[in-house]
Amino acid sequence: MCCGDGRTCVFCCKYVLIVGCCILHVLCGCALLGLGLYLCFEPSMRSYAHTSGDLQEYYIALYCLIGIGGLMMLVGFLGCCGACAESRILLGMFFTFLLLICVVEVGGGFYAYLQREELKVLVTDSMTQTIKDVYGEDQVVNEAVDSMQQGLECCGASGPGDWLASKYSNIPESCCIAESCTPPSAVEALSKLFAGDTNVIIYTEGCSSKLFKKLEQHTVILAGLTIGIGVVQLLGMVFSCCLCVAIGRQDREQQYI
Repeated sequence: MCCGDGRTCVFCCKYVLIVGCCILHVLCGCALLGLGLYLCFEPSMRSYAHTSGDLQEYYIALYCLIGIGGLMMLVGFLGCCGACAESRILLGMFFTFLLLICVVEVGGGFYAYLQREELKVLVTDSMTQTIKDVYGEDQVVNEAVDSMQQGLECCGASGPGDWLASKYSNIPESCCIAESCTPPSAVEALSKLFAGDTNVIIYTEGCSSKLFKKLEQHTVILAGLTIGIGVVQLLGMVFSCCLCVAIGRQDREQQYI
């Protein structure tokens, strides 16, 4: 990959690694860290999470995202230090950490892809349970469900019929299409829907499907970011190996001088 003497190879690999890989790696880590913190504190996302009735899994995922972002920043900084100091030990550590991060990312991506249908069922069941047993009893959950139904323009987990079995025993105003209305009873709304009546003043689509549709709209962006981060990591591993080889070549040349 390099030509000329060992010093020229070291110079080329060093600055390509620092400018082209390590700095980009730090920036990618900052982006993931910022995304994790945003999702952790952004009100609407917290509201959607509250509808599950249990925020533990939501925050575990966010903490993992924040941890990966922070680790990527540290690994990028380690690569910069290794390249500047021309230390084969630090570069070896940089390569090892990059490889581990790549394995975790690929494994996590495949697991999430394979479990996507199970995730949909889990989210739908959690929303249904929250609507059935918790709505009307907990003010925080009430606000979270209302915010979700208004924001996503939906009603119930699978549809308005979920409110028929709810302790609340009625359809909340947050299901209304207009800003304010007197929502029909759950029985009346279902009767109209089954009769094919299109003059319904409430949303008819469930929030679970609406939520996943919204997430799917951003899959292209997410896939692009993932591929971009993967390319940066791959280049980092390649150039760290090249720099290690170039440093070894330079050391051998100096021994003969």
